[in-house]
Amino acid sequence: MRKLLTAVVVLGLLVIPLRAADAAEPGKLVFADDFDGTSIDRTKWAIHSNAEGDQCLGNKSNDQLEWHTWDALSVRDGKLTMTATKNNPAPGYEWSGALITTGQACGHEPSNSFAVQPGDYVETRLKLPSAQGFWPSTWTWNGNGSNEQDTYEFYSDNHNTLYLTNHQSPGGSCKYEAPADLTTDWHTIAERLGSDQTVWYLDGKEVCRQGAYAGTGDALILDLFVFGKIAPTVTSESMQIDYVHVYRP
Repeated sequence: MRKLLTAVVVLGLLVIPLRAADAAEPGKLVFADDFDGTSIDRTKWAIHSNAEGDQCLGNKSNDQLEWHTWDALSVRDGKLTMTATKNNPAPGYEWSGALITTGQACGHEPSNSFAVQPGDYVETRLKLPSAQGFWPSTWTWNGNGSNEQDTYEFYSDNHNTLYLTNHQSPGGSCKYEAPADLTTDWHTIAERLGSDQTVWYLDGKEVCRQGAYAGTGDALILDLFVFGKIAPTVTSESMQIDYVHVYRP
């Protein structure tokens, strides 16, 4: 498209947290939002994206039924809630939904725009939606999609599957089948945008490895889309995001 769990080593009275697998040393933190305020930080995020063909706020040609609004975003108790609602937000759209982007925002770029680079480690901690008909994801976008990376895509009719894709030629993708329902608990999903290989992690464990990433100017996007191919069974659904972090070697 478009706080990893830790082991603990005790040395005397010194407690050292360790990250799992190849994510052991993600690098220097270069972008973070821990959603500690009372509203979305508009200096970091915009809701317009030039990946969206309808006034940069909707994209029915991509099987998306939602129109993106600020009202679909709320921040409380250190978490961002994205909500899709069937409330007729704009002509031709029955659903409002959520997209936030760090750039490539059709002239609405946030004052602190951010772009990922080769080598970056992108990590989100989230709780996925469970009702049928929704399509959340974390991904990158450079304006034309040639470098697009999907840290994950999730279709909420199937609670065990993540789609992990490098759209940059020669790219590659994985369909990861989790051993348990992914909507019942919080999970950390991460991706190393390696200049030799792209590597994906679920809860600190490597789950996919594909081709290299050499993108430039790629904004980071998080969203909750309403999926046009599988009708929602509810009139409102939400997901929560604890944080999004980007580390750089």
